[in-house]
Amino acid sequence: MTEPVLKYAAALDLPEDKRAGYYAQIVKALAEKTALFDRDKELMIFSSPEELGQLMPILEQYAVPFEELNVLLLPAPVTTYPAFGDYGFVSRLENVYLYAELVAVFRLRTAPDTNGALGRAFEPQQAEAQLEEHLLAAWPEPGGGTAFAIEAQLVELAEGIARAYGGAVEWIYSPEE
Repeated sequence: MTEPVLKYAAALDLPEDKRAGYYAQIVKALAEKTALFDRDKELMIFSSPEELGQLMPILEQYAVPFEELNVLLLPAPVTTYPAFGDYGFVSRLENVYLYAELVAVFRLRTAPDTNGALGRAFEPQQAEAQLEEHLLAAWPEPGGGTAFAIEAQLVELAEGIARAYGGAVEWIYSPEE
């Protein structure tokens, strides 16, 4: 895997006042009737919307409130940065995820015009250094280069930094997709 992969999740709101056996019944029903890809505490992660859909009757049967959300599974190895914990998590299987609606993923490229943006040569190391304080995660790409994840609201900032160093941003994922 070299690109982030969209996964489908349900954050369960398990009742605090129920006994442990109640929780065990839910987990057993999940194991029998769903194809769970991964989990993190009460967050159940599936590979497809159809698999996530198999969870709904179980949650309705046990009257468990939940919220659906999408997550991005990041390719390994991943470097995480200080703000990562606000936008993602590491699962029980040690997979690294970001909340898909909150992030954007990109790579830096040479600007499309032949002289580089603003007429200067592309300086990817300087652009990366400038971006570092805003990064959530980064991982190497096959054939060289790096993919970066930032907060979705910082898309214009990333584009501006890339332009300032003679480059451009190639978007791999953004929440609008």
